[in-house]
Amino acid sequence: MPVESVLQILRIRIVIFQMEDIALSVIAKISEYAVAPILRHAQYLCCFNNFVGNLPNVKRELELTRDSVKERVREATNRTEKIQPTVEKWLKDVENVLEEVQMIEGRISEARKSYFRRQCQYFLAKEIARKTEKMTQLNLNSKFEPFSRLTELPGMKYYSSKDFVLFQSTESAYKKLLEALKDKSACMIGLRGIGGSGKTTLVKEVGKKVVELEHFEKVVMATVTQTPNIRSIQAQIADQLGFKLEEESNLGRAQRLSQRLRKGTTLIIFDDVWEKLDFEALGIPFNENNKGCACVVLLTTRSKEVCTSMQCECIIELGLLTREEAWTLFKSSASLTDDSPHALKVVARKIVDECKGLPIAIVTIGSMLREKTFTEWELALSRLEDSKPLDVPKGLRSPHVCLQLSYDNLTNQLAKSLFLLCSIFPEDHEIDLEDLFRFGKGLGLVGTFGTMEKARREMHVALNILMDSCLLLYTNKKERVKMHDMVRDLALWIASQRGQEILGSTVMDPGILVGDETVEDKRVISLWDVKNGQLLDDQLNCPSLEILLLHSPNVGFEVSNLEGMKMLKILAFLRFGFKWNVYINRITNTSMLTLSVPHSIESLKNLRTLCLRGYKLGDISIIGILQELEILDLRGSSFEELPSGIVALKKLKLLDLYNCWIEKSNAYEVIGRCVQLEELYLYLWRFEEDFPYNVTFSRLRRYVILKAEINIDYFEAYSHLQVKILEKHRPSRALCIDGFNASAQSFNSLPTKDLFVKAEDLHLLNLEGGYKNLIPTMDQKGMNQLIVLILEYCSEIECLLDSTIIANTENPHAHLLQTEAVFSSLVTLRLCYMQGLQEVFRDPSSRCSLKNLEELSIENCMQLSSISFPINLKLCNLKFLKIERCQMLTSLFMLSIGQTLELLEELRISKCSKLKHVIEVEEGNVDYVSCQRHSSLLLPKLRILDIEGCENLEYIFPIFFAQGLVRLEEMRIHNSSQLKHVFGTEKEHHLSMYQNHSFHETKIEINLLSFRRLSLNSLSNLVDIWPEYCNPCSPNLKWLEFNKCPRLSNSSARKVVIRSHLQQDTTTMEKEILWVVVTSFNNLCDQKIPPELKVVLHLKVLILTHLRVEGIFQLQVREVGSNRKQVPLNLDLYGLYLTNLPDLKFIWKGPTNLLSLKALKSFRVDGCPNLKSIFSLTIVRSLPELTMLRIYNCGELEQIFDSGEEAQELKSPYTSSQQVCYPKLWNIEVKNCNKLKCLFYNFMADHFPSLNYMEIKECSQLEKVFAFEHEANHENQEKGITSKEGEQAPLQNLKHIILKSLPNFKEIHHGFKLEHHVKRTIQDCPKYSPRA
Repeated sequence: MPVESVLQILRIRIVIFQMEDIALSVIAKISEYAVAPILRHAQYLCCFNNFVGNLPNVKRELELTRDSVKERVREATNRTEKIQPTVEKWLKDVENVLEEVQMIEGRISEARKSYFRRQCQYFLAKEIARKTEKMTQLNLNSKFEPFSRLTELPGMKYYSSKDFVLFQSTESAYKKLLEALKDKSACMIGLRGIGGSGKTTLVKEVGKKVVELEHFEKVVMATVTQTPNIRSIQAQIADQLGFKLEEESNLGRAQRLSQRLRKGTTLIIFDDVWEKLDFEALGIPFNENNKGCACVVLLTTRSKEVCTSMQCECIIELGLLTREEAWTLFKSSASLTDDSPHALKVVARKIVDECKGLPIAIVTIGSMLREKTFTEWELALSRLEDSKPLDVPKGLRSPHVCLQLSYDNLTNQLAKSLFLLCSIFPEDHEIDLEDLFRFGKGLGLVGTFGTMEKARREMHVALNILMDSCLLLYTNKKERVKMHDMVRDLALWIASQRGQEILGSTVMDPGILVGDETVEDKRVISLWDVKNGQLLDDQLNCPSLEILLLHSPNVGFEVSNLEGMKMLKILAFLRFGFKWNVYINRITNTSMLTLSVPHSIESLKNLRTLCLRGYKLGDISIIGILQELEILDLRGSSFEELPSGIVALKKLKLLDLYNCWIEKSNAYEVIGRCVQLEELYLYLWRFEEDFPYNVTFSRLRRYVILKAEINIDYFEAYSHLQVKILEKHRPSRALCIDGFNASAQSFNSLPTKDLFVKAEDLHLLNLEGGYKNLIPTMDQKGMNQLIVLILEYCSEIECLLDSTIIANTENPHAHLLQTEAVFSSLVTLRLCYMQGLQEVFRDPSSRCSLKNLEELSIENCMQLSSISFPINLKLCNLKFLKIERCQMLTSLFMLSIGQTLELLEELRISKCSKLKHVIEVEEGNVDYVSCQRHSSLLLPKLRILDIEGCENLEYIFPIFFAQGLVRLEEMRIHNSSQLKHVFGTEKEHHLSMYQNHSFHETKIEINLLSFRRLSLNSLSNLVDIWPEYCNPCSPNLKWLEFNKCPRLSNSSARKVVIRSHLQQDTTTMEKEILWVVVTSFNNLCDQKIPPELKVVLHLKVLILTHLRVEGIFQLQVREVGSNRKQVPLNLDLYGLYLTNLPDLKFIWKGPTNLLSLKALKSFRVDGCPNLKSIFSLTIVRSLPELTMLRIYNCGELEQIFDSGEEAQELKSPYTSSQQVCYPKLWNIEVKNCNKLKCLFYNFMADHFPSLNYMEIKECSQLEKVFAFEHEANHENQEKGITSKEGEQAPLQNLKHIILKSLPNFKEIHHGFKLEHHVKRTIQDCPKYSPRA
């Protein structure tokens, strides 16, 4: 057989075998799907009892498993863990299936009794099998991993807001915190405030708000306390982040926490921080380059030092509550209502005043007194007034305990001593640091030994610690601090606990101290505002007393016996605290309060500080025996002579004779021999002796020496200037000399030279002796310590600095000036009446620094031709510049220096007739377009620009400077006849001719967002304010004056209020109207007021003269036919003055009932010959504040109030209503209005109840003041009005009337007669009879 045939046979058999396998598989499957179900169904039919018997066992197993799972759920719930959703679903499924099984069990017995038993058992067995299988499966699925998890703690939501009130005083800090956290501009933020001020409460609310706003993924808060516990802080953070720190070591915990905090963004609030925290030890991921960091820290602290040491980029101060806010909080805490007894509320008010806005004190005391008796309230007030701590119940936090933590945390012993010393001053007293120093030094506090200067440094360090800890508060005056009343009470209490009890009181009679045994142990007696000066007649036994301070501005003292105070270190009789504006009787030295220094003062062997201020002392020679005396303060007093005995007081370091009157001329001689002095304050009244120039004060470190030729007429200005400087700068060395005449050649050899060259405040008047400059003639080292320099009437000085002077002729390069920096510390420079001054700085080598100069004033320097600022000078701190009556000055700054005026706030120039440029620009070297791109750097802080009487000034600033004036508030330019442009040089105004740019490309936006006031007056050549291509925007303008600017273009005046592009579609006629605003009626109804209309509405004063305009303001409203109601627009204008507007035809025009002038007080129109009416009758009733109405020289004026169609519509209300229309109109003046027939048409005289003065002249057609359309119809009505019982007659307050040149005038009001008391002047009024 062929092989191919065999193979073919094999293939056929293989196919047959495969078909057999397939057939067998199909048969098996058919058997599986057909037989198995048949068998199961057979079981349901035959094995019913087996299924029923197995069901309880499976059910019981599932119930046991369920109970076990439920127990685990209870345990997890007790641990505040959250059950996994799979467990909850399993339990729900179990309950469902058991419920279904229970229903099945109830059907089993029924199935056995049923007529169709087999059929019922079949179906029931089938259902039992399914439930059994389901229960078995649930039992197998009861192994859960994980079973539960820790629940997330509520975090910031945990804290209640029930008692939080966002007062206005705390709202600022609240908003600042949210803003800083929102921007994430700072990664370390500090909230600082006095203890109990509400810092914790505030940051809790901020944290809750941050969570709500979702600025951070997580917000956590941890309390730090005075002794930080790192593990506790870490645990607080970890708990709120929802994880556990399992590591044992501190380093491991820190690293784990750091890893967690790097995931997402987290805000960590550290509350109550007392010292710098170690972030590395805590595990806070914070690095030096922390911009954009994921972890932001907000901390609360009482200490500024903490904020500084922790490098807080943003420090926010939390202040105290205002008086009314404190009252609101106290009422809430004490449950006071409006129905509470009046007496109780009076006491409550006083308690609140004692709390001085400290929230913890307000809440604690209020809660403590809630529902207490009136007697308990009075007792609490008494204890507060006596500076005694209250007995605070448990559960409430004592304010004193809270505040004492700050004191206990102090480590500087001098700071602690000064804190207690501050309590000798009365409540709310602004403590001058000089008083504190003089008393502290006299007391011999730790740290005040050694030289005076060293003691001052130590004391300033200690005071800064107290202020940084909020135990002392800043005031708005330099070198003064305050102590909160609660803090003062704490200091008094601490002093008493330490055996240093202080008796401090106001308005106490010191006589009651005699015989009072309780004063024997006092260390301090400090009585303020004493009313009785008769004291200490008997011996006062105070063996421990160290300070006796008696203050009274109104009574003198009589003291006879001080022998019982042998430990006394400080004795002070004061009419005033330390100050510079000391007043004494200037001419006679009479009417001063007297104080006799008793001989018993010699018994005070330990006396170190003696202050006798403001008294007539008489003979004080006894002072010369006080060997321990270190400080002698006689400020503002008068006495016979300065005791020569003080020369022998070797420990005397400070002598204060400021503003003293000494009858004998020995003061300078005695002072000159007091070589031991370290500080001298000297200003003697009516002292004829010349100041000695041959006196050497080798140890003098601080001094204020004033020597002036007293002229009573000049004294006021002189004294005010000195006081202002001394108060503002508090210089440590000040010298003011009038008439210094030592030769310039011998100056360097004078013993007093150092007083000049070391002074921080130098004021020279009438300097003589050949001084052509100060530097280098007086000082070759540049006077770099000088802060204030004032020169007046020094006619020989040609310049302040001359760096060109050669030291000797042999070496032409050896300059006399021996320094590379001059005036580097100078803050204030004032030059007045310097008739020889040619230039201020002659400094081609640019040695003059002026880097700290803030104020420059040059007045009445007639020969000054140039200030000559050095080329490379930067005036980056200059804030105030005043130039007045410098007739030869032609310019102030070169462009390069003008560009450095980054902080200049005020620029005032007046009566500089030759001044041509404020900033001199070399136009050929300026790229205008390039300059415009950098305008934001130029004059960004300038607020006030005031220029007057500069006849040759051509322009004020280049246009690229104008772009930077974002802070400009006020611009006043008067009497500058050659001024053509305010902003822009001549070339800038024709820029389009010189640049290859389109108008659009060279268009400049000028945003004057702070601009409030513009006054242009007597500028006869002014053409425009800015070039045509500028678009100014001044949305907050309030005062606008164009006065005597006849050439000023309408477009330039228009752009001040409305930006030019907003009026580009106006018609030719509308261009003659100053301001046209177009809007829709619906927009007005919806309060969508256009920005340009807002500017008009918010103007307060408008002064316009010599403009060629036909209308002032026109409002065009589209869609007027709408049925919607429009509320009248209120114009804020209170002053309107229009003069010499020859083309003016109307003041305002627009829809009726739309404009209200409720604020208008004064109105004047003069020289408007084409004006026919002034007010629309629709706004008549909206003039409730009008007091003055003056109308002059309006030849075409026919009526003050328009009586057109609007008048017909509104005539009835005005003639019949008794509503007062002009309740405050006091003055009416009308002159030369020859077409006016009556002033007020359809108005009654009783609409003018305040009218006092009325003057009408030269109105040829005027017949009446008040007239009606149908006079007869109103006669009876008017008579009725004036004859009603008890009602005031019309014009009852009229006191003065002037009527002149009124040929047709008949009467004021129909049937009205002038009263006898009215002062009248009536001339050329032939038809008028006042008694007709």
